[in-house]
Amino acid sequence: MSNNVRNEPGGAVPDFERDEATISAYESAKLRYIRAITQDAETKLREAFGKRREAINDEISNLRGLAKTRGDAAAAAAQKYAVKLPHRVRKTGVRPPSFWERLMTFNSVDKYYRAAQKAAEELDEVNELLRKRRDRLDAMERETRRSIYLREEAVRKKLQTPEGLAALHADPMVKAAFAKMQGVMNERAKYDERVKRGEVPPEEARDREMAQRGMKFAVVPLEGVMISRIARYGALEYYVLRDLSNHEYMISCDPALEPLRDVVFDISRSAAGYEASLRHTPDGAPMRVLDHLKAGFSSNDATDLYARHRAALRTDRATQKTRPRDESEAEMIAMLGLLAEAVVKRAASQAASAAAAAEEPEA
Repeated sequence: MSNNVRNEPGGAVPDFERDEATISAYESAKLRYIRAITQDAETKLREAFGKRREAINDEISNLRGLAKTRGDAAAAAAQKYAVKLPHRVRKTGVRPPSFWERLMTFNSVDKYYRAAQKAAEELDEVNELLRKRRDRLDAMERETRRSIYLREEAVRKKLQTPEGLAALHADPMVKAAFAKMQGVMNERAKYDERVKRGEVPPEEARDREMAQRGMKFAVVPLEGVMISRIARYGALEYYVLRDLSNHEYMISCDPALEPLRDVVFDISRSAAGYEASLRHTPDGAPMRVLDHLKAGFSSNDATDLYARHRAALRTDRATQKTRPRDESEAEMIAMLGLLAEAVVKRAASQAASAAAAAEEPEA
C-alpha cells in the first residue's frame, strides 16, 4: 500500500503499522513454538514441585499448631514468673533473677524462671523449624523457575543453529508467519540498498519517513504548534510542526518563516481564507517554546530539548524555498509569512523599548 496519492514522483510506501504487526506475529509464533517444546518438561517440573510443596505445607500446618500450643504455654509460664518478679519479664523475653532476689525468695523463684525460659526456648525451636520450611518452599520455587528458564534458553540457543532454525521454520504456524516477515525484511533491505546507490527519489524518502513516523502534511486547523526541526530529502526541505499532543506535521520550507521557529502559533480557516496568530497562555502572555515542550515532556527532557532547539536556530536554517504542494498550502505559507513579519516587528519594538528604558536613567 502507498500513501503517495498526490501523483508525485516516488515509489510505493509500505504500511509500517501492518509490517510491525507482521514482525510481532512472527515473534509470537516463535514464542509459542518454544513454549510448546518446553511445556511437557515444565508440566513435569510443576507436578514434582507440587508434590514436594504439598508435603512441606503439611509440615508447616502441623508446626503452626505446635507453635500455637507452645506459644500459649510460654505465655502462661511467663505470667507465673511475672507474678513473682514482674520487672524480670519483658516483651523481648524473660530475664533471670538477681542473686539478692534468689536469696530473698529462698531460691523458690528460680523454678518459675526456668519453666518460663524452657517454654520460650521450645517456642523458638518451633519457630525456627517453621522458618526453615518456608525458606525451603521459596528455594524450591526459585529452583523450579530457574529450571524452566534454563530449558527455554537452551531451546533459544538451539534455534540459532541451522538445525534449530530448520526445525523452527518447519512448524506450520511459524512457517507462515516467517514467510510474511521475510517479505517485510526483504523490502527494507532492498530499500537500504537503493539508498546506498542513490536511487531513492526525494519524494519517496519523504513519504517513507512520514509513513514510518505517522506524520501528515499540515492542514488547518492546527492549534499550539511549533517548528521543531527541518527535514531534508535531497533538494526538498520541510518544516516539521509539533502540536501540544506531540503529533507531527510537515509544511514546505520558506526562509521567510524562520522568525516563527521560536514561537508557538495557531493556524485556522476563516471566511477570508487562513488566519495565523500567536498562541497565548491562560494569563494572556504569548506561549514560549519551552512551555510548549513542557506540555509534552518531563521538565528535564523539555529543558534538554529546548537547549537543542536553541542551538539548531543558530546552526540549522532553511536554505531554500520548497515549492508548495498545492494552492492550499501556498495560501497557508503566505499567511504564516505575514505572522512572521509581525513577529519580527514585535521583536524590534521590544528591543527599541528596552534600549530606551536603559538610556532613560542616564538622561
